[in-house]
Amino acid sequence: MSDDGGHVNAPLHRQLLSLAPLDLAAAGALLAAARSLQRVDGMPLLGKNIALMCGAAAGDAGNAFSEAATRLGARVARIEPAQPGIERARLIEHLYDAVDCEALPAGFAQALQQRLSVPVFDGLARDDHPMLALLDGTLDRRALVQAALVSTLL
Repeated sequence: MSDDGGHVNAPLHRQLLSLAPLDLAAAGALLAAARSLQRVDGMPLLGKNIALMCGAAAGDAGNAFSEAATRLGARVARIEPAQPGIERARLIEHLYDAVDCEALPAGFAQALQQRLSVPVFDGLARDDHPMLALLDGTLDRRALVQAALVSTLL
């Protein structure tokens, strides 16, 4: 299959950008990482900078994402959701290790990923994110968001 998000063999961050379910290998790896993080006390994302590009309605999902990342040691900065030109794209890539887009128009995160070389997520902590279909009663949303971040940034 193609290397597009949600398809077999696509990198995890590309699958997380898609609205399609994760492939079985990625889902298994993400669950294993989430369970592993529950047993480890540390800050594996210390020194990582993540941009939370969000609209006014980001609310709970934006806060949940920010909390999950900062508990792992990452610094999260909220930035304005403007379509970046070449210069702004270079600045974002220089300053941030990843970008999460919360409460932004459909397709915004995908268009942003085409311009950036760092991972871009589309509402990773949103209630309707396909990754959350993996919740099984032993994990919570924060654990999955943290696993996704660690798996794509380390």
